[in-house]
Amino acid sequence: MLKQFLLAAVSVIVLASSVFSSTWTDTLSGNITTNVTLQNTKRYLLLGTVFVKSGGTLNIPSGTQIFGDKTSKASLVIERGGTINANGSAGAPIVFTSAQPVGTKAAGDWGGIIILGKARINTASGADTAAIEGISPSVFYGGTNDADNSGTFRYVRIEYSGIALSPNNEINGLTMGGVGSATTIEYVMVAYNGDDSFEWFGGTVNCKYLISYIPVDDEFDTDFGYRGKLQFLVGIRKPSVADVSGSTCFESDNNNGPNYNTPRTQPIFSNVTSIGPKQYDTSVINPNYTRTGHLRRNSLISIVNSVAMGWPTGMYYDGSGTTCAVQNDTSRVKANVFAGLYTLAGSTNAGCSFDASGYTNGNNTIFAAITGALLANPYGGVVTGNYSPANFFPTAGSPALNGANFTLPGMNDPFFTPTTYRGAFDLNSTWANDWTNFRPDTVNYKLISIGIEPISNLVPKSFNLQQNYPNPFNPTTNIKFDVAANGFAKLVIFDVLGKEVATLVSEDLKAGQYAVNYNASNLPSGVYLYRLTVNGEGSTYSATKKLVLVK
Repeated sequence: MLKQFLLAAVSVIVLASSVFSSTWTDTLSGNITTNVTLQNTKRYLLLGTVFVKSGGTLNIPSGTQIFGDKTSKASLVIERGGTINANGSAGAPIVFTSAQPVGTKAAGDWGGIIILGKARINTASGADTAAIEGISPSVFYGGTNDADNSGTFRYVRIEYSGIALSPNNEINGLTMGGVGSATTIEYVMVAYNGDDSFEWFGGTVNCKYLISYIPVDDEFDTDFGYRGKLQFLVGIRKPSVADVSGSTCFESDNNNGPNYNTPRTQPIFSNVTSIGPKQYDTSVINPNYTRTGHLRRNSLISIVNSVAMGWPTGMYYDGSGTTCAVQNDTSRVKANVFAGLYTLAGSTNAGCSFDASGYTNGNNTIFAAITGALLANPYGGVVTGNYSPANFFPTAGSPALNGANFTLPGMNDPFFTPTTYRGAFDLNSTWANDWTNFRPDTVNYKLISIGIEPISNLVPKSFNLQQNYPNPFNPTTNIKFDVAANGFAKLVIFDVLGKEVATLVSEDLKAGQYAVNYNASNLPSGVYLYRLTVNGEGSTYSATKKLVLVK
């Protein structure tokens, strides 16, 4: 089965480098208020915070590539009443990735994806004043419609996202706030994220086939009354990468501080494979790694039919509301396989006769050694500091191949696919093939120019940078320039302090005349400079002009 994953990784790399051969690039910026459809023959630069407003729809076809701009902290926000239809496929997934060059991409290069809906949440402020973290100006989430529909988000990869703007004010890979159960979210991979890979703030959306790959903070974080169902999830850690807040696979809160706000956070996780940071029982890992799951603040989370290995501690039950809920069987950690944990479980402020280790041991299959889970090759090989494609499949005789329990409360829902095996895979699973990529650092998603258009093939007598038109402008303008000899051209926008705010062209150009349409909706009014440099065949050209944005 390792061969399947290796082939999957190779196929994605080929897809990324060969299918999208277009010479055109567009921008995605500002507010989307109507029905907008992207094209998979273009490559889009996501600039600033892009809002799909109430009544607006963003359609993204399979195979589309979108590059998050680092300078503007690019993010995509689907507001309440807005819709996203991101319909990728296994053979042609939709890719959101960093606009930085290959070899320089890193976690937190851009913001991430935020989907907001009208399902119930339990914040003390209420739905109309609950602002999603990490976004300015504030946008709100939650409402009264648990069956709300924000669209479809499937076969999507999100790479190098996750900006931590300030403590407890971060943008995750995929953030869901008050998203309703009519929304479809499945086959989503978040890789190298600077905060949590996935976080749910209330809502009822159900999710299948999620992969979290080497995030800085948590993999699956549930808050503010989230009540969805989730099945077939994978989380993989890197031993050296963890957040100062303490990185986990599962973090679950009801609300900030011990309270019983309703609806209570009550998700059900089934068939999760959690690969912790310890590749070996004696591995040295980042001290900020804490536990497989931190269950607190009266959360009623259930984690069943899953495999967790290589963590310092198993489940940590924090506070009386959480521990007593486990004892009373309204919150469950059952029918799982735990392997290679220094400490099985722990609890604080139990408030009831609760033995965390005894409870966990009595309801799960426990192995002292990491190898007890008998997964084929869950860590893969370490290549240039990153994991190569791994094999998360159980081997013959693995305890994960049986022992699943779908008779537990809440498991008779038609959302769940009953299995005999525990964890995300059996010997024949194929759901992670083709669309995943465990080595995005090696893929040259070449970002080419922004809306550049050749307007003449005639070779100009000299280089020339024309004045933009119109000028002043709001928010779009056109910049024309002449290239007298083949060369590498770069057209960059600066503010008056010399800070680069946008790169419009950065590529080899043939001699000719060109025009670039520039949209500055993400910038405030003011005076800016644009500079063209061309290093050509035996010649060098540089010119700078002023443009004025008036909003």
